[in-house]
Amino acid sequence: MVKFRTCKSIFIVLFFLVQVFVFAQSQTVILTDQQIEKPVWLQNFHWRFHPGDKIEFASPKFSDESWQIISNTNFGKDKYSKAPMPKGWTGIGWFRIKVKKSEANLTDTWAMSINHDGASEVYLDGKKIVTIGKVGDSKENMVASRQPYLSIPLAITDTLSHLIAIRYSNYDAPYPNFYGFQASLQDFQTMNAKQKADKFVMDQLLMSVAAACILILLHLLIYIFYPKLKINLYYILFVACVAIGLYARYQTFVTTSPTGQVFYMKVFMGFVTLHFTFGFLLLYYAAFGKIPLKRTVIMLLASVPVAIYLLLNWYESWYDFKIMWFQKWHQNIFVLIFFADAIIFLLKAIKNGNKKLWLLLVGMFIFIIMGTIAGSNQFGWFTVQQVMILFGWGNLLMPILFSIYMAIDIANTNRNLAFQLVENKKLSEENLEKELEKIRLISEQADHLEKTVLERTAQVRDQAEKLKVMDAAKSRFFINLTHEFKTPLTLIINPAKELLQNPDKATAKQYAQYILKNSERLLQLINQLLDLSRLESGQMKVDYQNIDIVKWLELHVKQFGSLAEHHHLELKFETRQQELWVQTDLDKFEKIVQNLVSNAIKFSEKNGSVDVILQKLNENYFEIKVIDKGIGIKKEKLPYIFDRFYQVDASDSRDREGAGVGLALVKELVELLNGSIEVNSEENIGSAFTVSLPYLSADKNKGVTVTSPLTEIYNNDNNLELFEDELLNENKETVLIAEDNEQLREFIEITLKNNYQVLSASNGAEGIQIAQDMVPDLVITDLMMPRKNGYELCDTLKNDERTSHIPIVMLTAKTDQDSKIYGIRSGADAYLAKPFDKTELIAIIENLITTRQKLRLKFSQNNGWLNEISELPSIEQSFLSKIKDIIHDRIDDVQLSAESLGSEVGLSRTQLHRKLKALINQSPGELLRTIRMQKAHELLEKKTGSIAEVGFMVGYGNPANFSTSFAKYFGYPPSAVNKD
Repeated sequence: MVKFRTCKSIFIVLFFLVQVFVFAQSQTVILTDQQIEKPVWLQNFHWRFHPGDKIEFASPKFSDESWQIISNTNFGKDKYSKAPMPKGWTGIGWFRIKVKKSEANLTDTWAMSINHDGASEVYLDGKKIVTIGKVGDSKENMVASRQPYLSIPLAITDTLSHLIAIRYSNYDAPYPNFYGFQASLQDFQTMNAKQKADKFVMDQLLMSVAAACILILLHLLIYIFYPKLKINLYYILFVACVAIGLYARYQTFVTTSPTGQVFYMKVFMGFVTLHFTFGFLLLYYAAFGKIPLKRTVIMLLASVPVAIYLLLNWYESWYDFKIMWFQKWHQNIFVLIFFADAIIFLLKAIKNGNKKLWLLLVGMFIFIIMGTIAGSNQFGWFTVQQVMILFGWGNLLMPILFSIYMAIDIANTNRNLAFQLVENKKLSEENLEKELEKIRLISEQADHLEKTVLERTAQVRDQAEKLKVMDAAKSRFFINLTHEFKTPLTLIINPAKELLQNPDKATAKQYAQYILKNSERLLQLINQLLDLSRLESGQMKVDYQNIDIVKWLELHVKQFGSLAEHHHLELKFETRQQELWVQTDLDKFEKIVQNLVSNAIKFSEKNGSVDVILQKLNENYFEIKVIDKGIGIKKEKLPYIFDRFYQVDASDSRDREGAGVGLALVKELVELLNGSIEVNSEENIGSAFTVSLPYLSADKNKGVTVTSPLTEIYNNDNNLELFEDELLNENKETVLIAEDNEQLREFIEITLKNNYQVLSASNGAEGIQIAQDMVPDLVITDLMMPRKNGYELCDTLKNDERTSHIPIVMLTAKTDQDSKIYGIRSGADAYLAKPFDKTELIAIIENLITTRQKLRLKFSQNNGWLNEISELPSIEQSFLSKIKDIIHDRIDDVQLSAESLGSEVGLSRTQLHRKLKALINQSPGELLRTIRMQKAHELLEKKTGSIAEVGFMVGYGNPANFSTSFAKYFGYPPSAVNKD
């Protein structure tokens, strides 16, 4: 039996050799039962080759006897090639070979595998069975591809010869030694199963990459949350290098892109050179607790230049034996030196107590063994599949052992912490009982202190809030006080200057009245401030006198009669007592009554009434009530009206002037006299102030006698008469004065009336109405006025087409920078601080009016406004453009007149007249005529029509009137337009 088997083997070998010899000439590959298990490699057979590209080359009927025979299809063009380039190869050609089964009973399903870096089409007996990539007649038209795990099915069912034709192109191979292709034939089931198994092995490599990425992510999170443990950072660098190397090796096998295979090959070669470097960095950090600088620099100098050289010369490094030998021994020596150095320090660290480091030592040892023996397969002990499995999972042993090392370290740390927590718990329990009593005592004290702190905090908060409100009130007070001082000062300084220059007796008397009244007003303000100061410091004494309070009060109320009459109010004094002698401080009592009555008159509306009522309550008190039917006080503001510096209306547009001192002084004086004051008020209904004072009986024989009324509070008999024309004088510019202080308004009127037509308004709203109706040439406005303040007046006038051109001068006691800027932004052309000099005011008025006249003259000359109005504000440009557009749209309308033009823009005839005169020094009629004449001249120049037709086109119904107007305007008749 043994002899029979031996003879059979010899016979098979001899038969195969004969087949090879015979069919080397006939170009037929014989498929036997051996190809069930082992593939036959076709690149080693003789192929027929023809350069160029003709589709008929695929047909078995086409004769290839004249074709070139090549012995190996794995050809290239450099010294590392296994076969030379075929003759005539230009990058594309056809390859043909015949195959047949040796026996009919062999399998009918065969498979072909082809490996190349170009593009191919495979034909069986003239029929295309597969295309890999895209075959092209040039480099640009070709798409290279590789399919390392593709089994191409071939159906060979008989023992006849079958033609395999391959249309192949490769113009620029990534590997110079591999322009051709490799092909093999085998049983389909066997080849397909083997390729699936190989792919599974490669997928194992990819799984190891995924495992490495998980480890990287885990330690990256540990490093992010605990950056002091820097060993995780070097671990991440090491494992990242391993993962990149594994993935690059995986792609070198499975990628379908030839150029991609080259890229991953370079990455893999860099990994082979550098991965030990990162591993040793990790070991050094584990041993030293830091990176030793000198060792690291030496290690990098020994590895990085080699890695760079290998990457730059990757092709030579992969095929040149000398370079491969150098790389192998460089790696062995590098590992030997630096691993031995790291081992020494790791052993020292283990000896010093860090026993866990043996895991890193073992892990790196296994890592080196796997890399040098299994990974590079230096001794040829393993198959490619075994190398990949060992390479993939072996490289993860070191990272896994390091993770175990970190886990043990963390577990030890947790155990130590747990033990320390137990010890701390015991100590805490021992000290807890001792501290409980202390805590109880401290808690009681803390509760008491907390209550105290809360009470004090609430007090401080309330005081802080009050101080805040008081500070704001003080700020408003000083602003308003400045206004109260500066307005009288203006009416003192300027009349005084006039007295020095004007000898006229009547005028001098009026100016003297201004000086006297405003001096008394300043004196009253100063006395009130001094009284408050003395009251606050406790220096004010009470000087009691005997007085018949009924008679005194009746006479004192009468002095307000003229003031009440001026405000159109009814002032009454009521009492049931015939006489009532009391002891009181007459000076302080007078100040109380004077403030209350003057306030009641000030805050009452026209045609109202003010009642002063005196009554004796009992044997201990008497009271005085001051009742008005004025504007009242809001309920929420009543608690603050007696606070110093407080004003119910602190805005710039409040209806009544005041410094916020009077009621605070009244309250202080009443309390100084041991009395009390109350107020009842409803908004828009009225207010009632009630003063209750102690009744101290007095001997009328020792009292003060009151024989005559006191000086009138208000006297307007000496006002200088002012005359106002019924119609505005066109030869004088019109100035509007908006000022709530009557005397200051009168003084400005007197100052300006000789040179200007003067209009006046007592508040901002009235000033706006007069300006819109009369369209003055200039407006002088106070800042703080009732109903509408100066800012609002400016903003309204500057944004109204009727009044936007009017220059505005703002008078104010507010001289801070912010107020000036706000005034200028609201539209004021000049900002004059009180007390102002009359000469300065006149100079500003003249300058503004002169500037406006010059601008008006510029636009009126040669009708310059028709072409250039860019110097005007945008609102004026818009207004003039609107006027021109209306006239041009209706230029042929005979009915178009100044009245209809005004109605089109929403202005009356007078408003439109003054607006246009102020802007361009033309009346609406002149403006209409100018545009019509200009348009007519233009039409005549273009010869648009006859003179009569042009006249109709520009709104002239009568040709004679048109010719007359044209000749008057241009100085020559319409017929002369087109004549030289």
